[in-house]
Amino acid sequence: MPFDLADAVPIAVDIKDAAGALANAGTAVLTITLPDGTTVTPSVTNPPSVTGQYRETYVPAQAGRYAWRFVTTAPNTAYGDTFIVRELVSPALLSLADAKAHLNITGTGSDDELREYLEAVTAVVESYIGPVVRRTHTRRVTGGRCRILLPHTQILEVTAFTLVRDGSSPVTLSDLSINTQAGVISRKDEGVFPSGDLDITYKVGRSYVEPNWTLAAEIILKPNWESQLGNLPSIQGDDRGYVVTGSGYLVPYRALALLKPDEIQIGFA
Repeated sequence: MPFDLADAVPIAVDIKDAAGALANAGTAVLTITLPDGTTVTPSVTNPPSVTGQYRETYVPAQAGRYAWRFVTTAPNTAYGDTFIVRELVSPALLSLADAKAHLNITGTGSDDELREYLEAVTAVVESYIGPVVRRTHTRRVTGGRCRILLPHTQILEVTAFTLVRDGSSPVTLSDLSINTQAGVISRKDEGVFPSGDLDITYKVGRSYVEPNWTLAAEIILKPNWESQLGNLPSIQGDDRGYVVTGSGYLVPYRALALLKPDEIQIGFA
């Protein structure tokens, strides 16, 4: 399950000798690859407090996917795994409290797992109506035209505009015209953008969340959460209450009906 920024991420490795017994290693090196591709090698306590049981923690400062590798000598072993760190601001459309109330959950034991479901449900809702949660994206597009269609709708602001071949900023950001709903940018003077590849950084999202979106999210959440509890709703035979997205999520028709008034054209997200 994903961790939050500044969480202490546990990394646990058991080292065993040729006979299968726990044993301390002669050397132990932990290498962590960060989301930006750089690596760090935190110090490893060796010998560990319990023979053969190496228990380290790492505090991440970037959001994204991490990969780690633990290598020892005497005995020679190697282990690896990954972990995910959430953005500083929650990417979920629904609050954890609202989700638990909808699912009649009173304890805290499933909070971390449920937060992951909330992020997934948010992605499903946004696939129909476009971005709701505020995020920043950078995309490479081709210039030499009057209008640039970005791969997202609900564009709030363009924060950077760079011509790749020389790293320059050929357009003043205040001279851009943004069609927020369609995800299209143009120049206020109706001129043509420079030819070549352009890197555009922009913010997406909405300032207000409509009640039909949150209600649809709750309706989508329930069958998907119950499925991991072993209560899989029937999606075969004569049951026409659900559709299955390309990602395998169960989406009730009731939720689709709630999202329909705000649905965007296929191909935008």
